Amino acid sequence: KLADVGLTAMYVMDCDALADIADELDKKAESRELRARAERYRKNLAGLWSEKTGLYLNKRLDTGEFSNVISPTAFYPLLAKAPTREQAERMIKEHFYNPAEFWGEWIMPSITRNHPAYQDNDYWRGRIWAPLNFLVYMGMRNYPLEQSRKDLVEKSAKLLLKAWLEDGYVCENYNADTGLGNDVKNS
Repeated sequence: KLADVGLTAMYVMDCDALADIADELDKKAESRELRARAERYRKNLAGLWSEKTGLYLNKRLDTGEFSNVISPTAFYPLLAKAPTREQAERMIKEHFYNPAEFWGEWIMPSITRNHPAYQDNDYWRGRIWAPLNFLVYMGMRNYPLEQSRKDLVEKSAKLLLKAWLEDGYVCENYNADTGLGNDVKNS
């Protein structure tokens, strides 16, 4: 029962990409439809922006209240080119680089470091997933966020190479405190 920031942003990104393909194939009607969908949902994302928080937040459909559970998907509107430049910069400054949330030696945990579930260090409760980092990076490419892109790439590479160079494998997810990928048994 949530209006989901991440899923909505990825839908917009998909519509944009499919419209580009339709243009290449000279499918004008399909391109128009896809661009109209993308624009409609890009505008809907504006309703998920929390000026107080400085981030896009999931919103409960029954009460209209924002959810206080923040994950890397809060940055996915960058994929949809939904934030203004100022909003994008604020998101990065106040949340990406915030050590109580995502910033640290190992980034980006699947839930903020200050959320009670982070301590569980189990699957989606605090662990780092490479696809989340990749999608946040892809969104950052749509804005002049050179330093944050560089920081995300360097920290992601360091994380993935840690297990690869030490043990010869890449893990599905990693501990956001230690960088280890083989420290828990998920069933």
